[in-house]
Amino acid sequence: MLTVKLLPAGYGDCILLSLGEHDKYNILIDGGVAGTYSKRIGKELEQIRKKGEKINLMICTHMDNDHIAGLVEVLKNEDRKLIDQIWYNGFLQIVDEKFYRKRTIVDEKRRMEDETVLNRIISQGTITESEQEVGIHEGMALGVLIEQNRIPLNAIVNGRAVSADNLPDKIRIDKTTSISVVGPSKENLNEVESNWKQDMVARNYSFRVSDKIKLMEAFEYQMERIKKFYSNEKTKVSQIEELEKYMGTLTETDESPTNKSSISFILEHGKKQYLFLGDAAVDGKLLQNIEKIVGYQHQFTAIKLPHHGSRYNITREFIDRYPAEEYYCLTNSKRYSHPDLEVLAAIACRNQQKKRFIFNYPIKKAEFLDREEWKSKYNYEIVMGDVENGVWRNYI
Repeated sequence: MLTVKLLPAGYGDCILLSLGEHDKYNILIDGGVAGTYSKRIGKELEQIRKKGEKINLMICTHMDNDHIAGLVEVLKNEDRKLIDQIWYNGFLQIVDEKFYRKRTIVDEKRRMEDETVLNRIISQGTITESEQEVGIHEGMALGVLIEQNRIPLNAIVNGRAVSADNLPDKIRIDKTTSISVVGPSKENLNEVESNWKQDMVARNYSFRVSDKIKLMEAFEYQMERIKKFYSNEKTKVSQIEELEKYMGTLTETDESPTNKSSISFILEHGKKQYLFLGDAAVDGKLLQNIEKIVGYQHQFTAIKLPHHGSRYNITREFIDRYPAEEYYCLTNSKRYSHPDLEVLAAIACRNQQKKRFIFNYPIKKAEFLDREEWKSKYNYEIVMGDVENGVWRNYI
């Protein structure tokens, strides 16, 4: 049995997977915004503790506040003792050692200038839910907390980056369950490193610091703040009676290096497959990696829509080749107006099979799609969670 809890996490992601009937194997995927811990994750972890269970695997898909902040709160509290191991690609996994290797001859003046650059980045902290507030707390980056608490990190690859290029096709969890990592690619991670280097050079940084803790913290804060431009959705809710009219071309691409570096994977449990995409952008390489595991075309039991249903992160080709029985859409829709209606319309109209859209919040776009005539014509159902609990799905 598999239970999928799509927890309320603001405009972010937080998913708890529980495998098995007894002595469950629990996987926590992302942690949403910081408040997700006190409102929901902490309560789930309390129940796990009472049952004598643990979080067997915690996955932080990528460095973005609406995925990472809740996990930071977990590791700042006693609940960190429940975490068995973590998958996360931070500074040491992404940046080549030559950029922080200790030098035999040190230019002290330039090293101090570099320290100043790092201190300035760290002093800005990380972006919080309120956007204007900035958390300025030494040692509160996820990578630093993992290091301080000595939690095994990316143990499956001896501490290196978790990527589709570093792992076998299937990582066996038990007799009936496996994980296949389909992203990021090596190229995705190289792009993050390249963006980091460009930003540091622009700050007159000369790569003279070897303090890994300071570099890990500055890197995480810095990459969370490097954002690409996203235009508002052009398609607006109206009185148009045909859902096809809302479909977009879905040809624009998310250019955020951090989003594209998302840890994405297929969970196979029994004879069913579930695709979790973080904030990844569906491109040729990701399609190739998915095809390697399930074939050119395949119906998934469920797909977690990338980047909260953004039109920049999914394509018509993906929708056509990889339909699902259920599509998870995780957001309260309060930032960036996700999900994009043109994505939901494209899935509803192009996937002719019976399907469900699963929303962890009762958002307006879910209510808009909840029309009996459309649900009948396009063969879909709408499931909406609530603000307190999100929504749970059980699969046998």
